[in-house]
Amino acid sequence: MNKKKPRIKKASKMFVAVGFALLLCASGFLFFLAEERSVVSVFNKNNISYGSVEFVVVDGFSETPLSQAKVVIVDTGEIYYTDEFGKTPKILVPIIRDKRYDKIMPKPWGEISVIIYKEEYLSYALFYLQVIEGQTRENVEILMFKEEDAMSANPFSIIEGPNRLWVNELIRKYQKKE
Repeated sequence: MNKKKPRIKKASKMFVAVGFALLLCASGFLFFLAEERSVVSVFNKNNISYGSVEFVVVDGFSETPLSQAKVVIVDTGEIYYTDEFGKTPKILVPIIRDKRYDKIMPKPWGEISVIIYKEEYLSYALFYLQVIEGQTRENVEILMFKEEDAMSANPFSIIEGPNRLWVNELIRKYQKKE
């Protein structure tokens, strides 16, 4: 009888340990979910809305799709990879408005920055990519060039200019003041 009791105690200790480990895993998962919700909550508390964007990354000369290109959304730190067609999935991004012009003429879109990497290609940085709340900007084409074909090892740095309708309206507004 005494010999069976230690085995039972050992088995019950093992069950307690396994149960405790499962409880830790479950609480860690719940913590992860809570963290995910809190990030969105922070955006929502600051009244940040969302739009989305999809990229197509291709070779700059042949226009061949580049798979496994790394696409980094600088504003969120999120990383995505292109598929065999050079496409990213639809990426949800916060609308971060440039409020400097609010008193003159507000910009009704948000702007994000993106960096794209692909082995053997020059890095590519795209700044001020315009995204509109609730809309998807599809097939934003990124042309990447092989390092061996480039005249310099410097990355490409592109700045997207403001929406032309907004620019035209801004110009008309100040032309009338003359």
